[in-house]
Amino acid sequence: MATTSNIRLIRWVKVGLDVLFGGVVIASCILVLLTATAPLLANRFGTPLTVSIPVTVGAGDTPQFDVSFAGSSSAVIQAAVVEEAQGTLRLETKNLPLIAVANLAKLLTGLGFAYVLWLLRGIVQKVQDGDPFAEENGRRIRRLGFAVLGVGILVPVVQYLASLEILSWLSAPVPLIRPGPLFDNQVILISLLILVLAHIWSYGLELERERSLTV
Repeated sequence: MATTSNIRLIRWVKVGLDVLFGGVVIASCILVLLTATAPLLANRFGTPLTVSIPVTVGAGDTPQFDVSFAGSSSAVIQAAVVEEAQGTLRLETKNLPLIAVANLAKLLTGLGFAYVLWLLRGIVQKVQDGDPFAEENGRRIRRLGFAVLGVGILVPVVQYLASLEILSWLSAPVPLIRPGPLFDNQVILISLLILVLAHIWSYGLELERERSLTV
């Protein structure tokens, strides 16, 4: 009975991963299409599109406030709003470069998440086939760790550079706004834990091989 329950659970997990993988791929494709057609859509409907970047502002408890700016940027950016003292800067713009820069980190996150889900699907498939301790699963876990580490490092860096670029379009913003944090410590920690798990998995597999040879 327990074995039947485990098999059903694995099947449902595999179905869930398949659905998530497909959803992430579709969402990434939609993001690319929306970014490419953003100016056309904005001009067609007469309203600017909203993009967002992580930023850091001085201490304060105001949950949301407008950002005033001056200069030529007012012709490109129609409105700017900061949500929370250390949170998100939302811009209304029809400018394709700004929209593309703001959405680049989201696209990288989607691609990284899709790759992680693809690896998890392979691991679960091996479990479903009755071979959970396959050497290939050890390699998948290691790749999963490096993928999470890459996302944890690359995405914040891209977000930081995007914030620098977008904030440079805001001439003399009030209040003073700075780019968001450069690294996501939690994601990096999780990736390191996954890499340790992959090493333990490979070491355990080698011990099992040695034991089977000596029997």
